[in-house]
Amino acid sequence: MKRKRILLLNLLFIVATVIGANAQSQDRDNPTPFVSNPAKGNGTGKKVEYFYSFTGGPGEVALTVDLKAKAGSTNADVEVFDEDGNKIFYYYPNATSQNEHAVKRFTLNNKQLLILRVALDSSAGEYSIKLGGAVELAAPAAATDAVTATDSVTATAAQADASAAQADASAVQADTSAAQPDATQPVAEVAKPGKKINLDFNLKDKLNLLKDIPTSGSMIILMKDGTTQEIQMKNVKSITMKP
Repeated sequence: MKRKRILLLNLLFIVATVIGANAQSQDRDNPTPFVSNPAKGNGTGKKVEYFYSFTGGPGEVALTVDLKAKAGSTNADVEVFDEDGNKIFYYYPNATSQNEHAVKRFTLNNKQLLILRVALDSSAGEYSIKLGGAVELAAPAAATDAVTATDSVTATAAQADASAAQADASAVQADTSAAQPDATQPVAEVAKPGKKINLDFNLKDKLNLLKDIPTSGSMIILMKDGTTQEIQMKNVKSITMKP
């Protein structure tokens, strides 16, 4: 039963990661830390704007901008704001279905936290923003937590091994029905900090576990770009895997 609960948690983790993998902040007050260089993506078919944060200066900062239209032509806004919200740089590229490439530069007198705004229209296709020069990219927010979690997982694994040894001794006298999953035991109990996650399993064979989705607590997911996403399990109705 314990193994199946862990597999369910792993499955939920993978699904949430797929859902949040392309998340980017559209909130100026909560920009996405610029941790992956370049930041790139595709237009959504409607007007949209994204906000990133990074540290720049002192010295020259370079922005390399690439933009393509899905069809016809497209326009975009690439703007940089200082800590007081003042616009200190702007570039408004126009592009067709052929890639538009440009390198723009501006100079800062001191080191400061900056906000990068990228606005796309409904015709935008592929885009890419690369930072260079006097910039510092943000470290992944969960990097330190990951180290701590690794130590915790090691300790948890040692405790689990000890518990497993005791369980094996008790299993000699246990009824064979005890080997069956206990449907009354809440699945949510496995979602504890430091719980070891093993992703090496066959999703196809484990899809029947989706009926036991936890109804409380939350899941924190670390994306490839270094941002984190939180899913409240009480808001999850069902999970569907797609290839």
